[in-house]
Amino acid sequence: MTGDAHTITAILVMALVTYLTRVGGFWLMSLVPEGGFVRRWLHHLPGAVVIAILAPMALDGGWAAPLAIAAAVTMGMLRLSSLIAIFGAVALVAVLRQVI
Repeated sequence: MTGDAHTITAILVMALVTYLTRVGGFWLMSLVPEGGFVRRWLHHLPGAVVIAILAPMALDGGWAAPLAIAAAVTMGMLRLSSLIAIFGAVALVAVLRQVI
């Protein structure tokens, strides 16, 4: 095989593995009864994703990071979507860094 063939093969294998992990997750969740604990866990998952995105920013973000985290938490408490909370926090950091 040439270098191009190896590259294409690697890309196809990685795509297949990615697809199988996603399909496997849906398949596994179809076997889990969606009641009590699982429902509560899935309900809190978006908040965990927001924290996972904001934590590295808090460690390396300097003085603006605590304000961004406070903004994201406030937006979360107002029952806004997680995506809006993330964009709002990132926008706040961007504005604060330009202004001050």
